[in-house]
Amino acid sequence: MRYLVAVADTGGITHAAASLGMTQPALTRAIAGLERSVGVALVDRLPRGAVLTAAGEILADRARVINQQVSAAVRQTRETGARRPALRVSARACDYELLGDLIAAHPGERVEPVMAHWRTQLASLRSGAADLALTSGEFDETGLDSALVGTQERVAVLPGHHRFAGRDSVDRADLLADPVLGWAGSTAPERAYWLDGAPLAGPEVEDLLQLIVHVRAGDGIAFVPLPMIEEIPLPRGVRLVHVDGLAPARVRLAWTAEQTSTRIARFVAACEMSAA
Repeated sequence: MRYLVAVADTGGITHAAASLGMTQPALTRAIAGLERSVGVALVDRLPRGAVLTAAGEILADRARVINQQVSAAVRQTRETGARRPALRVSARACDYELLGDLIAAHPGERVEPVMAHWRTQLASLRSGAADLALTSGEFDETGLDSALVGTQERVAVLPGHHRFAGRDSVDRADLLADPVLGWAGSTAPERAYWLDGAPLAGPEVEDLLQLIVHVRAGDGIAFVPLPMIEEIPLPRGVRLVHVDGLAPARVRLAWTAEQTSTRIARFVAACEMSAA
């Protein structure tokens, strides 16, 4: 059932297999076995991917709850043992160094950092694959709680021929005439965050490389957290400019709303105190 939820959350067998760390044929066989067990088709195989059937959607919705309950039961059981497992905290590549700093600042708790993909990080958290998720920006908070542990400046990524490319900073109002790039597959809160109320939406991108290519081509501009882009060698023809009036990215630790672990509560509280 965890595999079925991954297919539902990522939109297909290929992405689901990648998020689960398994091969596509193995995932296909597992889904087929689940279909034989329940006696109905759960996934429609299409030439360009796979989608859940109506029956599959129903089972996936129930499976999310079941998986969370099982994961919570396993965590609580392990915590009663003599050797407690490390807390698994996920972070995307741009926030991985920050996660390392948080872990180093609180050596009293065993914490295992987990590199996460932006598409599947919160799905992994909801499924119980991670205990906490460190994430910057806005996200769909359904079923989750979170705590603020920091902020990150957001900057504008502009093409070199942009009218403001030679400036160190601009006002957000100065960029209202520019289409802003979004990220494909974003939820409503994520889309609002990336576009920042832009009247014009530019192309949607899958990754940072596509974003830079579109900006360089003049297809639009982008607003990104500075840590997300400052370590990447920018090609000629792309500029970073500070933006007055652009809200910073909120960096938060998130966990499932039904979480009751005192270990997680202590780690979150310690990180909040460090950020205060």
